[in-house]
Amino acid sequence: MAQDILPQGSEPERSASNPSNPQVLLHEADSKQQGRPRQIRLPVGVALGLVFSLLLVIICGSIIAYVASSDRRISLRLLNEQSRAVLKSNETVLHGFFKRQEQLFQSFAGHASLTGRDLSDKDLASYSRVLPQDVKLELRRAAPGRETEDVLPLPTWSQFRFKEGYSTAVTGLEINLGNGQLLIGYFPQTVFARLVRDMAWDDDQQNFLLKDRNTAIAIIGVAEGRFAASRSKPLPDLAGLTGSPLHLLWQDPEGGHTMGGDVQGRLFPAGGRMYTAIYTEFSDGPAQGWIVGTLYRAADFGAVLDQTWAVLYAALAALVVGAILSFLVGRTLGRPLSRLATSAAELRKLNFEAAERLPRSRLAELDDVNQAFNGSVGALNAFAKYVPRQLVSRLIEEGMTSSRNIELREMTIVFTDLAGFTGKASHLTAEQTASYLNTYFETVSEAIAENEGTIDKFLGDGVMAFWGAPSDQPDHAALAVAAVKSLAERLEQSGKRDMRVRIGVHTGKVVVGDIGTPSRMNYTVIGDAVNVAARLQEYGKHIDPDATVIALASAHTIGQMPDGFGGTSLGQVQLRGRDEPLGVFRIA
Repeated sequence: MAQDILPQGSEPERSASNPSNPQVLLHEADSKQQGRPRQIRLPVGVALGLVFSLLLVIICGSIIAYVASSDRRISLRLLNEQSRAVLKSNETVLHGFFKRQEQLFQSFAGHASLTGRDLSDKDLASYSRVLPQDVKLELRRAAPGRETEDVLPLPTWSQFRFKEGYSTAVTGLEINLGNGQLLIGYFPQTVFARLVRDMAWDDDQQNFLLKDRNTAIAIIGVAEGRFAASRSKPLPDLAGLTGSPLHLLWQDPEGGHTMGGDVQGRLFPAGGRMYTAIYTEFSDGPAQGWIVGTLYRAADFGAVLDQTWAVLYAALAALVVGAILSFLVGRTLGRPLSRLATSAAELRKLNFEAAERLPRSRLAELDDVNQAFNGSVGALNAFAKYVPRQLVSRLIEEGMTSSRNIELREMTIVFTDLAGFTGKASHLTAEQTASYLNTYFETVSEAIAENEGTIDKFLGDGVMAFWGAPSDQPDHAALAVAAVKSLAERLEQSGKRDMRVRIGVHTGKVVVGDIGTPSRMNYTVIGDAVNVAARLQEYGKHIDPDATVIALASAHTIGQMPDGFGGTSLGQVQLRGRDEPLGVFRIA
């Protein structure tokens, strides 16, 4: 049994006098007697009725007045700003693409100039890795003459054309390498199709890229097969791509018109729906004459601006908003009750830090309840410093709150001890000793709590903890070893070389439950397994007395670890006070 283990020192009885009563609402007579101003606190029902009625009138009236007096130009300005942002992004993507390709070709030319030799197919394979997918390179002999040595050659782009070996039209980028060679890169239509897809911010956008108002380069949502190239027509006509509403972009059906504002765009019908297209025409650079833009469903973009029912919709929306806000106000007034329920639930779990202190309230009933609750939290929090909070919470969860609850279980016990603490404490003041111990206990407690262990007691400069109760933990040995390893890592990382810890771990049958009297009960474990864990901790000083952490576990514990667990066997060890040797492993 555990008689030869140092028992927990008896704690002095602490009187728990009732905390002072929380302040409550003083009646008018008491307030006058004490010279205090009267505080008006309305009943909940009266307050809700007044606030709801007043807010509904004020909010609905204000919103309807605002909608009636607002100018459409405000919404148009917002749409224009959004459109400019979208188009600017599209322009940046396209310009950036051309600039990157030109810079790459200039770097190829610079490399060829430095090497002083003709490029080979091997060089082209290396260059192709940094180019977009589907781009192919070709070398040709250049015409005589080249730029000056000090000036980088300028690459030039060609128009889209049909080329054998490609299913779609290609545009070429060529540069004179200055060594008698001409490097040409063929960029097929698929490269620009991917570029257009990358321009989209969300699924509502259908981006497009046109060579001119009649010819399409890429349109999101149009099948790739529609862009198949032929000698007579490298790129398809926009009007022929009937799978997209854009084929009607430049026509003038009934209801179609050019958008106002600072952004180029058109609103037009197609397939029984209204669409909005915004676009930019490039006036210079490799994309001169090209058109890049984005197509939206008008309902998603802002067709509501053209609806004559806007004022009516705004009025109805104002009424809905007023009703919603009235509901939200009611929720706000009821929030103190919700906060009280939440805090009470945390209080039941003994989670005092999360049990929010409730503020004073202008509502009389709530103010009384809040102050009474705050007083209860303070009183219970004071007692919690002397009670294993995790243990009580688990006992409540498991429904094990009877006065006698004792059983025989297989559990894992852990003992820790500070090596050399007695000598160190003799050179410290009382405050320094307490601070040193508190740091140590906090480190140990965190490692145990994170691995679902229960601290049984603090034994001077040691800690006793167990796994396997009160809740069932089939992997109690693995959890205990994980806690030991976590503790070892924390101590090693802390850099506190003056804090050396010995740990013993053992798994075995113990008696666990409520031990004591009805007036003073302790949920603890007793049995030979407890003694073995204590002896293992004690034996650690013979193995490695100078180690920051020395943790020994019995073969019974190691036998329950998962396959592949590593530990250093110390063989059979004769522990003090035991007749038979015990298999021991070092785990830290």
